[in-house]
Amino acid sequence: MQTSFKTLIFTVLLFAFSLFYAEEITKEEAEISHEAEKTGEAKDEKQKDEKEEKKVGFIAFPIVFYSSDTSAGFGASAVIHKDHYKDKFVSKSNSLALVFFYTLRNQMLSANVGNLYWDSANWHWKSKLIFKKYPTDFYGIGNNTPKSDHEVFEPFVFQFENSINRRVWKSFYAGISLTQSYHKLLKAKKEKLAEAYFKNHRKNGFISGIGLRLSYDSTDDSFFPTTGSFAEVVWQYHPFWLGSQYSFSRFFIDGRTFVKIPIPKFESVLGFQLNFEGVHGNIPLTFLPTIGSKDIMRGYIGDRFRDNYMLAVQTEWRFPIYWRFGGTLFFAAGKVQHNFTDFIFQDIKYGGGFGIRVRLAKKKKINLRFDMGFTPEGYKFYFNLLEAS
Repeated sequence: MQTSFKTLIFTVLLFAFSLFYAEEITKEEAEISHEAEKTGEAKDEKQKDEKEEKKVGFIAFPIVFYSSDTSAGFGASAVIHKDHYKDKFVSKSNSLALVFFYTLRNQMLSANVGNLYWDSANWHWKSKLIFKKYPTDFYGIGNNTPKSDHEVFEPFVFQFENSINRRVWKSFYAGISLTQSYHKLLKAKKEKLAEAYFKNHRKNGFISGIGLRLSYDSTDDSFFPTTGSFAEVVWQYHPFWLGSQYSFSRFFIDGRTFVKIPIPKFESVLGFQLNFEGVHGNIPLTFLPTIGSKDIMRGYIGDRFRDNYMLAVQTEWRFPIYWRFGGTLFFAAGKVQHNFTDFIFQDIKYGGGFGIRVRLAKKKKINLRFDMGFTPEGYKFYFNLLEAS
């Protein structure tokens, strides 16, 4: 572990150094430069505002990382974004994020997530396409599973999800979603806990579902919010009559708020987040709510605890350090439970840590993040794109 940690630190420092020369390429800059050469005159203020609305940014870079859950990983990522619309209620950007990576644990993931706004941001289309062959740690079902029961199961997952949302009032959106996916258990090592679960559940099958979505978003930036709030409530139903071979429902709440701390020359941000997720029915193992991830309850092994319901809260303080570098301190607490009526303040899991941020573009706050999370079970480190909340 000590050698791996040193390797990680060296990789992070080398990659951060290479980012010193990373620049954001936009159509706005290219057009202004061409016009300056042609006319020798600067654009007037109105033309600059028009260009500002139409600018397109593109960032692409290789991914080389190491984490406790994945071992070494390699891949590439790209983000295309375009400022679309802003008023006193919303600030929206069209975006397409692409990522592919492979790890030495034979984990492979390809994910594409797109957001498209039109009609003065009154309509929003979100699309997600994921292919994943991902050997996953498994410790059984429940909030107090021992680490000694560690197993690994390897699922293949294909997921395609689309939602159409309409702005109904100010910062509020309402919409419907359609989900198509396929899950298959490729293998389970040790074949004990995982196999016991699959005795009463399918090992593979097609999933089809429809859902309702309500959201509120008054944050000032899609990638690095500093003020405002975000809330999303999602209900999904996967019935047999839609062609699904699994029949279950899922309910999900994600609430976040961000507050600036106006210290002169040291403007920082406090973020707060609450997550709740519950499922009911014949649920694929990969759909069970979990605690432990790169985004919430950092420091626990990925998907360390699983059960029918999950509740977690976290707070994060983000602050500038120097130039494109920033830092963060975070703390989280939560648990999983089998029944909704279980006492939520019993056997709480908790963790905290710190992180470093490197801004990849001069103007757009798209960050590369390195986090160290600590829990009573140990520590984990993470090397990812964009913020945890």
